[in-house]
Amino acid sequence: MPDLALRTQLDKEFRPTRGEFLQTLLIELSPGRGMRTLPLNLGILLDNSGSMEGDKLERAKRACALILDQLSPEDRATVAVFSSGARVVVPSAPFAEGASFRARQSVMDVRVEGATELLAGLNTIYKEIEPFKTPGNTTFVILLSDGQPTDSQGFVDRDLPKFIERAKSEFERGGVSLSTIGLGRAEDYDATFLRDLADKGSGKFLMAQTPEDLAAVFQDEFGRISSTVLSDVTIEVSRLNGRARRLWRVVPDKKIFDAPQVQNNSFRVPVGSVQNDQPQAYLLDVVTSAPDGAKSRDLLCQIAAWSSANPNQRAEVNVLTGYSDNEVELAQRNGEVVRLLEEANDFKLQVDLEAAVKSGDKRKMTQVLERKKKMTQRLGKTSATKVLEEMEETLVQGGEISANTLAVSSAETKKTKRLA
Repeated sequence: MPDLALRTQLDKEFRPTRGEFLQTLLIELSPGRGMRTLPLNLGILLDNSGSMEGDKLERAKRACALILDQLSPEDRATVAVFSSGARVVVPSAPFAEGASFRARQSVMDVRVEGATELLAGLNTIYKEIEPFKTPGNTTFVILLSDGQPTDSQGFVDRDLPKFIERAKSEFERGGVSLSTIGLGRAEDYDATFLRDLADKGSGKFLMAQTPEDLAAVFQDEFGRISSTVLSDVTIEVSRLNGRARRLWRVVPDKKIFDAPQVQNNSFRVPVGSVQNDQPQAYLLDVVTSAPDGAKSRDLLCQIAAWSSANPNQRAEVNVLTGYSDNEVELAQRNGEVVRLLEEANDFKLQVDLEAAVKSGDKRKMTQVLERKKKMTQRLGKTSATKVLEEMEETLVQGGEISANTLAVSSAETKKTKRLA
């Protein structure tokens, strides 16, 4: 049985015989059945700055220790902390007998220190896991922080792109996935930044509103990554008969990729790890020109996917598009793709809402909120709709939309509700 199965669907099977036309292609990856989970090369990076003092750090240490207790002898893990600088608390090692106890003791000895030098923390944890990356394991980093990154003097570091680029580089160059956990209220740690950091690291952003939530949040993400059956997966689009305009991930959650860099009618996109029994779905917007001469059908592109552990075992699909001037055929729509397009546009509206809040333009906020609420209602996302209604009420009363409410909206928007 192959490692990966590929399925494709177009939102519109037919395009007109004249003019340019936009079609959206669904690309779904599914792991083969009965695949064994991969050993972990895990890094945990904990914020132990002064703001973590008290119950925050104690709960964080316990949540970390709980994860370490669940590792098998095939897994290896390391723990580092960052404050004024960074240091390794648990050196990377296989979790054979006795390793969990020693690691737990080292973690529980951590105490709070000074600033929040996140870049030093990232550099330290990436260096520690680097020697142990192999095609036969999967490498993840889980980052916990309750504050904004600072420099060595404790001043907030506003140069956020360098952090984003660091996470992106480690993922694209070495297949290292990064998930982030924000602890407390989003006003303190900049939820948008942690979300973007996780997106570029092909991981997940999670929120723990209170220290009591940490164990469940850590467990949720550990459960996901420990079910990984394929790592370092790549999607290739080749023989492209058109212009690639935009690429999204829509399942299991949403992410907007950088614009595809097309050369010789092809491009590749690293998409990270695949978990057991968890399909992944992507949407690719393609603009095509009118056909040369009379045609009923032609190749739109070829899609391939593979894992670095077995690059010769490629899944491949040819995607064909039809040409027609029949109004009935041109009006046909694929309900599954249209639904996922609405999910993607809902996320785009979230990004627009965040930009409007940042600008302070209340008229723009009101307009985007109205459009986004209609979208979430159409998608049947009651929790997300409730958050938006609370924002609307806040604006009506002359208040300001809080960073925390905006972060909750972002977390709700990231989720995708698929058709049954």
